[in-house]
Amino acid sequence: MWCFIEWRDLGRELVGASYGAVALLGEEGILVQFVTSGISRRRRDLIGRLPKGEGVLGLVLGESRPLRLGDLSQHPRAAGVPPHHPKMKSFLGVPMVFKGRVLGDFYLTNKIGAPEFSEVDETIVVLFAAQAAVAIENARRFESEARRSAQLDGLNRIGNELTRILDLEKLLHEGFPYQNVEVFWVDQPSSTIKLRSLAGAAQGKLSPGTTWQAGAGIPGWVVKHKKTVICNDVSQEPRYQPLPGFEASAQLAVPVIVKGEVAAVISVHGMEFHAFDESDARTLETLADQLAVAIENLQLLRQYQEHSRRLAVVEKRDRIGRDLHDGVIQSIYAVGLTLEDIASQAKNAPDEVRGRVEGVVDDLNRVISDIRSYIMDLRPRELQGRPLGEALASLIRYLEDRTGVLVTLDTAIDLGSLPEQHTVNLWHMFQEAFSNIEKYAQATQVTVSLPASDGYLNLEIADDGVGFDLEKVELGRGYRLPNIKDRAERLGGILVVDSSPGGGTRLQVSLPLDAARGTADAPGGSAGAATPSSSRRSGRARRAGHKAGHKDST
Repeated sequence: MWCFIEWRDLGRELVGASYGAVALLGEEGILVQFVTSGISRRRRDLIGRLPKGEGVLGLVLGESRPLRLGDLSQHPRAAGVPPHHPKMKSFLGVPMVFKGRVLGDFYLTNKIGAPEFSEVDETIVVLFAAQAAVAIENARRFESEARRSAQLDGLNRIGNELTRILDLEKLLHEGFPYQNVEVFWVDQPSSTIKLRSLAGAAQGKLSPGTTWQAGAGIPGWVVKHKKTVICNDVSQEPRYQPLPGFEASAQLAVPVIVKGEVAAVISVHGMEFHAFDESDARTLETLADQLAVAIENLQLLRQYQEHSRRLAVVEKRDRIGRDLHDGVIQSIYAVGLTLEDIASQAKNAPDEVRGRVEGVVDDLNRVISDIRSYIMDLRPRELQGRPLGEALASLIRYLEDRTGVLVTLDTAIDLGSLPEQHTVNLWHMFQEAFSNIEKYAQATQVTVSLPASDGYLNLEIADDGVGFDLEKVELGRGYRLPNIKDRAERLGGILVVDSSPGGGTRLQVSLPLDAARGTADAPGGSAGAATPSSSRRSGRARRAGHKAGHKDST
């Protein structure tokens, strides 16, 4: 892949390694590319064939976890090295994982200035590998979309050509060797044939669209028997049925067969007896074959376009469903919690309950408005007619009113300059994070910051609540943190979660700043989190990349 050269050298420089390599797996899990760093081209040519992903290299690929060794040769899976290969002792291998799927590995050997790689080195490379995995997946998606776009462009151009081919009026009038021609379309379900196009003496006497039963006349017989008919004296042919207002002496008719069925009939009338011979039949049959191919390709094109349309509808429905969950179901859940609390106070404070019930009704009305908003234009009600910054301030006030928590907001970027996709996704990230804080955090203080640095937009939401154990919670479940992670990756970024029991929770979402100011989901883009402030925090964030989430599993 085009970015391998930068990755292999940068990965080696980050931790001070003499040699490095990047291995990439194909769609079937087979090693398809292996790019080295620190080895000269001459030596690489002398080494010969590239690794097959066996031995220790295969172990890192297979187990999908980092491997750090002081002496590579002492590992039981060590398979040795070929002649001319440099000696390698210390080893660090880190998989590049995207949504639980191994895309490839980073390999680093011979730590410079130390006998082996440290835990800090491992943490740095793990974070680097996570960013690389996002970049690889984005590049693959871009390549896939580019390939799909090229295919659709090709099909559209083919469709235009087929439309030209099927422009029968022009075809029959320009360069066709016969004067009086009709083309009939066959409708199998209704057992009828319909005049599609005509040229010659019959023009003005018949209109395209005129319909006959499938068995009528010589064209009808051709449909039924799928055979060519040459009739050089129609007065002696019982199958002949003259066209209204038009008299001829001879007729030649050939079937246009698509997938074993007659799709059309080409009929030619001669004004003199014995006007046609076998060469005429062969000429029309060749034209019929070309027309059959055009019809079949046009049918395939329409099927593909319909499939693409349905796929787009499915993807759009999936996005709508996720957005509805983020913005609407969360609100309904909050209403449910309020009703439970009201029920517990119904006997002791009926007057207060009445007022709170009215408030819940107002909340439900807002939810209904949200649903209507999504149906109308897929934009949350809170963002209609006002910028993200104003909507965020309202959401913060709502959280403070419901929980008593103190929220500190620090934004260093003009939120109004973000494109629509980023605005909506960031809004839902705020909603998800605040919903978790309300339900589980038991926090007294929350800080929200949105600085821009080193080419990234870094969203951080931290609370001083009860936290949770990253090792015991699966990120792949539910629509809370997994959805924030999905939305971050949708914008070319990543989510890093830092939490521990009693230590609060910190969410970090890093988005490429150029992508946020330009087009969404930039091709080939990569994303990364802000540099961790300590090795301990880095280790926890690394684990969060594989396991992170709140206690819910809804």
